[in-house]
Amino acid sequence: MNRRWNLLIVGLLICLLASSTALAKVKITYWTGWGGDELEDLKVVIEEFNQANPDIEVETTTIFGAYEKLLTAIAGGRGPDVVSAIWGSQLAALAHHGALQPLDKYIAASSVVSPDDFFPAIWKSYNYKGHIWALGATTNTNFEAYNKDFFREAGLDAERPPKTIIELEEVTRKLTKWDANGELTRLGFLPGGLWKMGLVFGGNWMNEDTGEITADDPGNIAALQWLGDFWKEYGIENLQNFTAGFGNYWSPNNPFMVGKLAMQSYGEWLEQFQIRYNPDLDYGVFPTPAPEGGRENVTTFGGSVFAIPVGTEHADAAWQFIEWITGPVGQKKLAKVFANMPPRVAVAKDPEVLEAVPILKFGLNLLEGPNAFGDLPIPVWEQYQAEMGRAEEAVTRGGAEAAETLKQVKATIEKEYKKLQ
Repeated sequence: MNRRWNLLIVGLLICLLASSTALAKVKITYWTGWGGDELEDLKVVIEEFNQANPDIEVETTTIFGAYEKLLTAIAGGRGPDVVSAIWGSQLAALAHHGALQPLDKYIAASSVVSPDDFFPAIWKSYNYKGHIWALGATTNTNFEAYNKDFFREAGLDAERPPKTIIELEEVTRKLTKWDANGELTRLGFLPGGLWKMGLVFGGNWMNEDTGEITADDPGNIAALQWLGDFWKEYGIENLQNFTAGFGNYWSPNNPFMVGKLAMQSYGEWLEQFQIRYNPDLDYGVFPTPAPEGGRENVTTFGGSVFAIPVGTEHADAAWQFIEWITGPVGQKKLAKVFANMPPRVAVAKDPEVLEAVPILKFGLNLLEGPNAFGDLPIPVWEQYQAEMGRAEEAVTRGGAEAAETLKQVKATIEKEYKKLQ
């Protein structure tokens, strides 16, 4: 009888222990913007966190293609505990409107996270009004890629890409091909992206000391004028007809991968594109050429960031996950999985990471330089970028005048920015 009671008591104790362990485990919801194969790779990495932290379980959900769901959920008090479906360009606006929790107290107490661990320009991009609102596990740089076989075919040195704007123009002409009917069959290069090109031409989009919007900076005007002149040289209608036949950028029909463009702007994902879409492609990379008096070796960076929305009851556990996945271990794993640049200096320079993703070596040089630029820390930054896009289209496709167009951008953004100050 005693033995039966002993067994019963032991059984009850085991049940109670298991129950208390289950109760102690905190489940946190994590929303990501990654989907497809990347989502599955991400889940493998997250499972390593779950195994190493038995008191926390991260439940991962993708909102790929439905990013507006995040704002609706936060506003309704049904947001996730952690989210990375946020672009750096959105961070200041979300912080300004009270959708996120600042991470300062966690960072101050952390032995894993320090400003000195990150590239200075990247750390700055997490800051809005003196607070850190998110951390990144990945980032990216951008540069130009060129087809070496096309260079050889045109009699150009395949190991010497253009170094100046003038050389870029000359090389573009030599690489461009037309058929007997005067229609483009291959374009040497298709420049674009007014934000970056303005920086390359020596412009600035904001005076961060005074908060003044400087869309009509002379460098920005020169860049937009140059883009407009490019379209005029090759013919607006010709370029519109030619680019209408471009396949999806993120697919095997990418125009650079199929040979419709001899040069194209890229980031670290180029290496994965080449492996997946055109293994025989012989390519090189080079920084965006600058005009005389402009900025050399310019790169802009961005990407998704990890943040804690307001309203969560599990902020401490959420931070524990963010601390790990944006820490040295998490960043190293994601760098190799996604072929993205790590925001931490030591991880970006890790020989194991550079061996796994060789193209990071080139972006690393740009990111360490003085001309690496992140998103502007203003809550109207996404609208500002949208206005830049409209200005670029008005000048390149519509023949509008660059200076007047950017003057209008300045007025529009100043008006919207003042509403929020």
